[in-house]
Amino acid sequence: MSDKMKQDPRLPDETFEPFEESRRIPLPVYWIAIALAIWGVIMLVETSHSTQVADKERAAQNAQDVTATAPVTAEPAAAQGHALFTANCATCHGDLGAGSTGAVPPLAKSDLVQAGGAEAVARIALRGIDGPIAVNGVTYDGHMPNFASALDDKQLAAIASYVATSFDSAKDGIAPTKVAELRKADAGKDPWAGGAELASAIEGLPAQPARPAPAPAMAATQSADVETLVKTGAGDIWACASCHGDKGQGMETTPRLAGLPAAYIAKQLHDFQQGTRFNDSMAYVAKALSEEQIQALAAHYAVMRAPSTARPSLKGDLARGEQIAREGDWSIGVPACFTCHGPSGFGVAPDFPALAAQHPAYTARQLAMWAGGSRHNSPLGLMAGIGKALNDADRRAVADYLASLAPVPATPKTELAAIDASIPVSEGDVQ
Repeated sequence: MSDKMKQDPRLPDETFEPFEESRRIPLPVYWIAIALAIWGVIMLVETSHSTQVADKERAAQNAQDVTATAPVTAEPAAAQGHALFTANCATCHGDLGAGSTGAVPPLAKSDLVQAGGAEAVARIALRGIDGPIAVNGVTYDGHMPNFASALDDKQLAAIASYVATSFDSAKDGIAPTKVAELRKADAGKDPWAGGAELASAIEGLPAQPARPAPAPAMAATQSADVETLVKTGAGDIWACASCHGDKGQGMETTPRLAGLPAAYIAKQLHDFQQGTRFNDSMAYVAKALSEEQIQALAAHYAVMRAPSTARPSLKGDLARGEQIAREGDWSIGVPACFTCHGPSGFGVAPDFPALAAQHPAYTARQLAMWAGGSRHNSPLGLMAGIGKALNDADRRAVADYLASLAPVPATPKTELAAIDASIPVSEGDVQ
């Protein structure tokens, strides 16, 4: 073979098949692939978990729907209602529903509960009662707040069912849907005028005493003067409603006045006048009030009933707040709030104001003022010591708990007429 026929070494062999040399896959591609795989596994796990949770929630909702329309039996009523009863009712009626002789009617072995069942309990709780009521042949001065603004339909149903089925062996409790119907039917109505009015709405109740005669009306001129002071003000006196609301419910750092003892309200206005209690706005208003106007305003708010607008808002520990209110904490030298301020914080006229349904920001602020010494209109100095003993968390806790309670029942007009509102108050407490 000639030299010309020889293959040029620079040229590929005629049998050569072209190909591309393999390159290493860049590391970022590996990272992306691994991340996508991990993400896929996580999504599969989360989807499976979400499906299981959704199935459980649907099952629970279906069971709840069935429970809401079915009669409430004794066993679930006891399980659901005991804690609510203890927190809202036991301070007056006792843990065992025995009541207080001559003062608070019993719920256990009560002929009224046996006859009216859970419905009677629910209707009283929704509207409250002002007037005589007979239980087991004994007449009590019915004076109970309504819980409509403090408890929802399920909670009221649980309490009413617990009372009826645990204390009086009733066959059935009451369903939340029925409580909702009663709430709608009784919305906006005044408290029951004693057992007589309740018996007119629920058949089969034991004989009840007649309704009391209406209290003497306030003199027309005095009534008109009070309405003017509350709604529009007069001269240098600002309208009370501009801060405390038309119904005396207050807001945030402005206190609730509805249902406070008349003598207590009068004392605070006197203290603002004299400078023993300080607040720029209230000092200005109080100094412009005459003694007659002070007494008239005190009486106006003392007989006022209004639903609660207070709600826990300070992120306080409600369990800790309940402990302080109901039991106190002697490890830090703090007695129970209810020892002085009465069962459920409804107040003890005329010395101790109601704490129930008071706005938490106001209550916590007053406790802080007592602790810091900027409020000092308590002759005995009791609240100053308590305020200092409670730390910030405790003040927020007890303030939030008190805000969750039902509003104080108003002072009966017949009782107010017999009270000398000029009697000085010996103890200026948290209000």
